[in-house]
Amino acid sequence: MINANNVSDRLHRLVLRGSSRERGRQHGRQLAEPIGVAVDFYHQLFRHHLGIDVTEIRRRAGRYVDPLAEACPAVLEEMEGIAEGARQELYDILTLTVRYEITFEHLQLGECSNIFVGPQRTNNGHTLLGMNWEWRPEVMAFRAVIMAHCDDQPDHLVVTECGQPGKYGLNEYGIVAIETGLGCSSNRSIGRVPFAALIRQALMSTSLEGARAVIHDNPPEATINFFVADDLGRGWCLEATPKGVFERALQREDVYWHTNHCRLVDEACAMEDSLIRGERWQRLVSFPDPIDRKQVGQWLADTENGDNAICKVLNPALSDKTTWLETLTSIVLDADAREIWVSDGPSAQQPYERFCLFEPFEDNQQETTP
Repeated sequence: MINANNVSDRLHRLVLRGSSRERGRQHGRQLAEPIGVAVDFYHQLFRHHLGIDVTEIRRRAGRYVDPLAEACPAVLEEMEGIAEGARQELYDILTLTVRYEITFEHLQLGECSNIFVGPQRTNNGHTLLGMNWEWRPEVMAFRAVIMAHCDDQPDHLVVTECGQPGKYGLNEYGIVAIETGLGCSSNRSIGRVPFAALIRQALMSTSLEGARAVIHDNPPEATINFFVADDLGRGWCLEATPKGVFERALQREDVYWHTNHCRLVDEACAMEDSLIRGERWQRLVSFPDPIDRKQVGQWLADTENGDNAICKVLNPALSDKTTWLETLTSIVLDADAREIWVSDGPSAQQPYERFCLFEPFEDNQQETTP
């Protein structure tokens, strides 16, 4: 395992206020140490697995400045603020957001699952989404939950890596945006924007139509599945593939899952892990109504099928360390309540903690058992 020099194995918690640049500066100042750990980790990862040095890493990250300036200018401005606050090179902060695009053609691991539960299927009439975020276990040291009260865009609550403006989350208008990677015949989609920036851009929307348009108007470079939904029970599953962006409307009566293979278009997928998890999801969602938030959390914590499980617990016995993968957190998002429930590690082992956009972090509620 690459040494991440763990600052903490706990989720970092951060409240930001003001403009995009000022929130970035606050982020950089308050999380300077774990951001430094993140930068060092990715430099090591790329050098070890891709054989590229810091100069080449920064050159590759720099390719995304113009696409970001055009499609996601406020996200780029927030990155500039993070770099200033953390006293890091801008291209190193960019690397944290585009690390998937740097690695996706070289390191393809089965990762992440999404689930949408429409309000006609839930016990309280709320729209629920869930996802498992899987990636390298070293990243445990620099995960964060960020609550942002903004002057220039909707307030939002996101789960992300330290040094990234955001990744998965929801906003004050009840818009939710999550994603998972797609294994296709080619790993390049039709666009050129990094996917994590698109998630944050979608959370600047005040309507579901606006969030959907973000992805249609500026497709990602990598093949990615997005779920966007709102508190009215509407949603979209979008697959950005080498053939284009395909979509399915998610209805109020739907329970719809996604792993790392296309469901909307005929695309070959070499990721057997994704197909196994998809079969397991299909069995799980046959659960009779009503479905509540705890049930979604239990689905995300499912460990059937071992190394191919929905919830991945690190298996150090695997001889090839490049395939080490772990569920960094499971997330259940309630669009109506503007709250997310987050596990600090694999939800099969760790309880969920509640974060609400309208309440201070110290008012968090934690379940007593995983």
